[in-house]
Amino acid sequence: MNYLFDVLAYPFFTVLLIIVLLVFNNLIFNKLSHTVSNIKLIKRSISFLILIVGILIFIFSLPVDKSIKGQIISFLAVIISAGIALSSTTLLGNLIAGVMNNSMGRFRNGDLINIDNYYGRVTHKSIFHTEIQLEDSNLITIPNLYIASNPVKLIRKNNTVVSTSVSLGYDVSREVVEKVLKDAAEKTGLKDPYVYITDLGDFSVVYKIHGFLEDSTAFFSSASRLNVNVMDGLHAHNVEIVSPTFMNQRRVDDTVFISQVSTKQDNTQEDEILPEELIFDEAMESAKLEKKKDFLLSLDKKLREYKKLLKQSKDKEEEARFELSVQRMEEVQKKIQQSIAEAHKEKE
Repeated sequence: MNYLFDVLAYPFFTVLLIIVLLVFNNLIFNKLSHTVSNIKLIKRSISFLILIVGILIFIFSLPVDKSIKGQIISFLAVIISAGIALSSTTLLGNLIAGVMNNSMGRFRNGDLINIDNYYGRVTHKSIFHTEIQLEDSNLITIPNLYIASNPVKLIRKNNTVVSTSVSLGYDVSREVVEKVLKDAAEKTGLKDPYVYITDLGDFSVVYKIHGFLEDSTAFFSSASRLNVNVMDGLHAHNVEIVSPTFMNQRRVDDTVFISQVSTKQDNTQEDEILPEELIFDEAMESAKLEKKKDFLLSLDKKLREYKKLLKQSKDKEEEARFELSVQRMEEVQKKIQQSIAEAHKEKE
């Protein structure tokens, strides 16, 4: 009986240690779930590492011959090697790509990104896939391996460039066109507009107007308004937006291809709801959640500093002020943690 206990003791305690570590890992990350982004990815990665190391320790603790242990480890190595070799088309590939993407910090929830032909805001990131809310408000799930294999364009949150192009004839004054385009950009709300001439064609010149948008939340709306203002501005200066080759295709006599300018007042209100707020509703909520987590991290750091100052304080009035500040920050911390927990429950 004692012999059997001695033989099975090490494997038993190894399994027990693995279970304890997994439970401990789960408890720690449940406490950190309010402050750390991509908490599930980190927790699962550590759990996976614990299992791999635990399995190796378990094999070495088995009461069998060393040659058998070597064969078992070799068999596991073959399986792992085969999995890595086939990772480009299996879940393991997405797992590796997910760890790589998240460790690089390429983008966060709520960010506006462009991957190949997919343009939208990130709503959720996991180990195997990333969920994006597209321009039409629909959600698409993209495998992490696809993201790792394609260039990812991250739209800046502040001072991102919005641009549009227009093709005009050589008979139109360049100075007039540049002035109209810059005025259209300023009317759209873009700062520091500038114009590039991107192409000198056989029959037309391609002008491209750029401007800096302070907040990328209204990126798509601003791009649309820029097109509207460019068209209205050119028409207001009697500039036709039509290819000169059109005259060579059919006779139009003296017809001018400029739409009539409406005299109706623009009643657009400043507090009008942007289309992006309706289209990217889930992505906006994810972005707000990330901001809450960032604020919670800074608040936790500040709270530790105040508690340290409270312990070092010797003046009663100063100590009272620190105690009051700590109490208020802890109340705010609890409210934010509760808000984050409720948001996670709604998603689940």
